[in-house]
Amino acid sequence: MGDGLRYQEYRSLARKRVEEVLLGQPSLLKDGVQADQVRMEPITPACVEASLQWGDSATLFPWECVQRWKGKDRRGFDLAIWHASELCGLCYATPRKSRLCIKIILLESQPGCSHPLAGSVAALAIMSTEFYGRMLGCREIEIENPVFAVRPLYEALGFKCMLGSRLVMKIDP
Repeated sequence: MGDGLRYQEYRSLARKRVEEVLLGQPSLLKDGVQADQVRMEPITPACVEASLQWGDSATLFPWECVQRWKGKDRRGFDLAIWHASELCGLCYATPRKSRLCIKIILLESQPGCSHPLAGSVAALAIMSTEFYGRMLGCREIEIENPVFAVRPLYEALGFKCMLGSRLVMKIDP
């Protein structure tokens, strides 16, 4: 199997694994949220278009660039988090030239608390990235240039502040 196909399979497996975890442990989601309605998919142009519907306070990041990045970064990991037909979050991570660290480059949740996965998007994205990173043999996840206001959330999810402003979480083998 060629490298490109192998990484595509890893991405697919990581997304599917999170869906399986949620079905087996629905308590990871807020009360009333049906785990069988949560989908993890690649970021497509339709996802980018859906994110534009989040309103003026949304889309802090250049999601429209992800398609181009995916073409150049065969090990990159893209994730769209859906609940039924509602896009709740987007994430892009890559190990770039590293064999030890996968970096979450972009992570954004639909603004506000009205969507079903409010408060869960970061945890789901990190879980997916961790599964993918583990398949690549990475030993840590780093949040690249975290938004200052969100740092406490990442720390609550297990990230530690390292040298300067690096936020890092170890990946267990």
